[in-house]
Amino acid sequence: MTQNNASYMHKCTFCEYQTKRKFDLKRHHNAKHQNEIYPILKIVDDGENVISNKENVISNKENVISNKENVISNKYICKTCNKFYKTKKYLLNHEQNCKMVDILTCPRCMISFTNRHNKNRHIKSNKCQARSIIHARTPNVQNITNNNTINNNLNINNNLNINNFGYERTDHISKLDFYNILISGINTLPLYIQMKHFNKDFPENNNIAFTNDNKCKVLENNLWKEKDIGILSSKLIHENSQVLLLYCEDNEVELSNIIQNDEIFEHVKDKLFIIYNKADSKKYNEVLSKIKDLVKNYKT
Repeated sequence: MTQNNASYMHKCTFCEYQTKRKFDLKRHHNAKHQNEIYPILKIVDDGENVISNKENVISNKENVISNKENVISNKYICKTCNKFYKTKKYLLNHEQNCKMVDILTCPRCMISFTNRHNKNRHIKSNKCQARSIIHARTPNVQNITNNNTINNNLNINNNLNINNFGYERTDHISKLDFYNILISGINTLPLYIQMKHFNKDFPENNNIAFTNDNKCKVLENNLWKEKDIGILSSKLIHENSQVLLLYCEDNEVELSNIIQNDEIFEHVKDKLFIIYNKADSKKYNEVLSKIKDLVKNYKT
């Protein structure tokens, strides 16, 4: 019996798990003890992995993780959600579409959980109501505990991070909202753009701001850039009419059953095609004018 135990060279420091392969131990740590490993590590600016807080020091040498692969560098960590990456390229790609919530928080309703299993089960149920990120706790791994006493009303994220243009949340737009938008005639695109970019209940999507005259600013690559309001409005028409056309195509059967009139449904799609292709200049300019007014008149 002693001989069999000796054959397991790698033992987990947090439970009774044993294995013959270092890779299996690392995978076990990442799967089962991520929240126990990461909070005890503190990286300082000089690059040395010094743990300055004596309360976090583990004196038992058997519990010290000597493998350099397990040491987290703060070089490529997202500043908004604390996810870490091996290269700058992956970090930059992530930051473009960062959900700005920690790994145990539902990105739709902003409720936090004690483990990934509970969060994934909650997401699969698909029954939660979309809420703004202002209701989420601060995305910091230090706030993720191993007990069951997380108070979701604490650590509210007061520092609002705005989504980059083109990476807005749309999970708050329900099927009923889409239906009402699609049957709104000339107001279809302005209503969708308003709900997407200028919704006061979801300020993280407010990435367009009017400045003066015919200028506005748009958040791109985490920087506010000045844009001509006419060019921006044309871009909003082009991109969002395409989005709505794809929505009609992907949900054709369901929309047909709701509308229950093939002629009306075809008219809805034709109207979007006409605006998308600028086939009717009068209607296009009318929609363009409405969107310009929407940008100019919105106040945060």
